[in-house]
Amino acid sequence: MVQSLDRAFDVLEALAFADDDLSVSELSEQLDLPLATVHRLLSSLAARGYVTQEASTRRYGPGPRLLEVAARAARSRRFDLIRIARAELVKLTAETGETSNLIVRQGDLAVYQEQIPSPHMVRMFTEIGQRAPLYCTGGGKAILSALPVAELEQYLAGGHFERWTNRTITDPERLRAELMTARERGFALDDEEREEGVCCVAAPIFDRRGQVVGAISLSGPSNRLNRARAEELGPRVREAALACSRQLGFHTPSTGK
Repeated sequence: MVQSLDRAFDVLEALAFADDDLSVSELSEQLDLPLATVHRLLSSLAARGYVTQEASTRRYGPGPRLLEVAARAARSRRFDLIRIARAELVKLTAETGETSNLIVRQGDLAVYQEQIPSPHMVRMFTEIGQRAPLYCTGGGKAILSALPVAELEQYLAGGHFERWTNRTITDPERLRAELMTARERGFALDDEEREEGVCCVAAPIFDRRGQVVGAISLSGPSNRLNRARAEELGPRVREAALACSRQLGFHTPSTGK
């Protein structure tokens, strides 16, 4: 029974990830299963609407029931961004001793949605719902770094970049270079760009379609979380954001062999 379930899921996944419909023989070869077994599994899945056969080609593809189940599952509380991120924020703050945040985008602003405060007496605190510019905050820059290039260029062309501190990046060319670096390494920095004495490191969160839906950040006083420390923690923040992304159905692109 368990083997049959495993094989049925193998068939569904093969059809779902294929660029086009597949024949019984192609599935048999790809999954290393007997033709009769593949045919039996396809018949059962088709009867439930999870697989559809094209009458003219006799080839198989995902069925409408698969889409319906996926759409209903996507509305489950299990895929709520705040619920998913909170568990990672708790771990980040416990490991680093700094305040961790969940940020989402609203237009040209970064909005704080969740926060786990640092246990230190001196710590960063931002009220839930508070808004800040994207271009000078760690979370905002992480989100910008993950946008499609055309959308990012539109943002840079239309932005009015106010100077908040003497470290705020207001030149679009410099900001573009900073965001390209963040895109390459998977995390962004705010080195006292929004507020003097405050440093932040953040990484983007992606949904199942590969679209950025938010960011996780760590923030703290620069005498404790300076630029060097922020860069050191960057991979850990990136790891936390990726854990959230995977729970939202995101799959990292296959590099192949």
